[in-house]
Amino acid sequence: MNKEQQENFYDKLSRTIQPAKDRGEPEIWFRELRVLDSLSIKPEQERRRIVLHRGFNILWAAPEDPDTEQGLYRDGLAGHASGKTLFCRILRHLLGEEPFGTNTQRDGIAKNFLTLWVVASIRVKGENWIVGRPLAADGEKFAVQAETINEVLLGEAPSGGYEDFLIRVRKVGDCVEPLYPEQGWRHLLLWLARDQEARFSSLAAWREASSQGDNPQNKVNDRHQVMRAVLGLLDLREPALRQDLDASIARLESGRLKHSTADTELAGQVTLANLRTVELLGDNAPIETEQLQARLTSLAEVMREAVEGLEKRPTPQAVLDAQKRLNVANKAVSAAETELEGLEPQITSLKERQQRDMTLIRNFRSGNVEDPSRVVDNFCPNSIQTAVKRQCYVPAKPSDESASSVAEMERQAQEDTKKIATAEARSKQLEKILPGLRTAADTADEALTKVQRDSNRDIAALSRKAERAEEVSRLFNQIEKTKTAQVTATEKLTTLAGEIETKKADITKLRDDMDVKVQAFSNVFADIIRAVMGASVDPKVSVTNEGIVPHVTRKGELSGAALDTIKTLAFDLAAIVASIEGQGSHPRFLIHDGPREGDMARIIYERFFIYAAGIEAAFASRDDSSFQYIITTTTPPPKNMRQGSRWLLEPVLDSRRREQRLLREDF
Repeated sequence: MNKEQQENFYDKLSRTIQPAKDRGEPEIWFRELRVLDSLSIKPEQERRRIVLHRGFNILWAAPEDPDTEQGLYRDGLAGHASGKTLFCRILRHLLGEEPFGTNTQRDGIAKNFLTLWVVASIRVKGENWIVGRPLAADGEKFAVQAETINEVLLGEAPSGGYEDFLIRVRKVGDCVEPLYPEQGWRHLLLWLARDQEARFSSLAAWREASSQGDNPQNKVNDRHQVMRAVLGLLDLREPALRQDLDASIARLESGRLKHSTADTELAGQVTLANLRTVELLGDNAPIETEQLQARLTSLAEVMREAVEGLEKRPTPQAVLDAQKRLNVANKAVSAAETELEGLEPQITSLKERQQRDMTLIRNFRSGNVEDPSRVVDNFCPNSIQTAVKRQCYVPAKPSDESASSVAEMERQAQEDTKKIATAEARSKQLEKILPGLRTAADTADEALTKVQRDSNRDIAALSRKAERAEEVSRLFNQIEKTKTAQVTATEKLTTLAGEIETKKADITKLRDDMDVKVQAFSNVFADIIRAVMGASVDPKVSVTNEGIVPHVTRKGELSGAALDTIKTLAFDLAAIVASIEGQGSHPRFLIHDGPREGDMARIIYERFFIYAAGIEAAFASRDDSSFQYIITTTTPPPKNMRQGSRWLLEPVLDSRRREQRLLREDF
């Protein structure tokens, strides 16, 4: 197709795009991509070379010819699994995304290639960089400022410089830095190169977990903030204002709750204080708090003086008699307990001595122990029986001393038996009478308490009245403090409510000031939607607290998966067009990987291609386009954009033929 045919195959855009004079080439764009077995310019080391340009670029993976005879079990992959998504992931990786690709892609490359490099010529803010990253085997990523890939690969193997390149690339995301310090480019790239797996289902659907790509997992509203910042639809003061507003509203709600609770408690205190006042002073109590406090204080003082006078009177005889009875009862209990405590060790000692004596008697009679009477006199301590057995001498009978000692021990044992019986009998008697003695003591104590209470009844009544007067006085003091605190709290809440209204007004003003920009962007979006769907629809973009909301109506809001994709594609293209015209800070670089939703009408899909090509017509030369839009597709582009056109990248991919896959390998 000749240039004239390419220039005139599409309808003229109804809205004239007016490129800003101060915006030349895209902030970032690809000039060339090579896939190499090694860092060499030798043809045999080159697996793929793709030359890109400013403006619209199409990487097509051709599907089966629709006129081909259909049949079961025939090869039907064609445009699928040919490397479209891999191509996009390579571009993202070169621009700093980590990790590269999916686990499957990384494993497949590792198994099929000993070494594999991707090297690209990338323009960043007017500078040309040659950037290389290894996809297989070890190697150091590099970036060099140079004009051509050949220039870099002709000499020694390049190394280093990649971090310097990323520093330059990150400058492209400066507009997002206030939201994500030192992370602006990372978040911007998520939008500029959406996951194909996310299906272009909504404006903020950038990453899908199955793609295993870089995914900060930020909130949807945060992603909308990024888009608004890039489009110039967000005053960077607004997030701080909104955060401050939310905090102020939270404080106001908390303060009001505390104020309400305090009011309820205050009402309860007032009710209680009034009831107690009536009880103390009657219905004619003063109304004024100061007078009431004075009356209560005076009442308490009078009651206290009366109590002091009554406490000085002599102790009544009934109390003295009750105290005497209690003392007698307590002494009886104490004496019995003391005697019982003394009997226990006495009985134990007697039993131990008796047991010891009886053992000695039995052993002495059987000849198994020494004669204790002889030990004292320093004689042989052995018994006569032992002496006989040993044939020391042969006496006629045991000594009188030995017989006397045994008899004495027997008498002592008998006396101990009687003492033990007497002590045990007394112990049982004491244990039997002690409960009664204790009950008598308790009864005497209760009687004393009752007599004392009866005799002091007038003192107790006066003391209670004095305490109640003091309590009510303290309650009124607390009420006054609470009232003062409530007045202060009310003033603070009023001030805070005023501050909130001021902050709301500030945010509204920011929004009002932004309305012109929103409307301008909405006009671009509307033009793209009408260009692909027809003039009968009414599209617009609004900005709410939830973020950017695209609308497409025709006698009501239109919806559906395909329409969501249409709105997303139109929005992304509108972002480029707005930036071309000088609005916002979009770098005018965009990658769409296979964006056609399954039930999107093919004619609508093709019109996106036509519109993208139409944007180029706004420039004196298509090669001077200040944007780069890369799209991969299995669906055929319009016929005038296929083989031989400026927009179609070489080669056309096809998974049926190994040499037409992106890496010329099947994995």
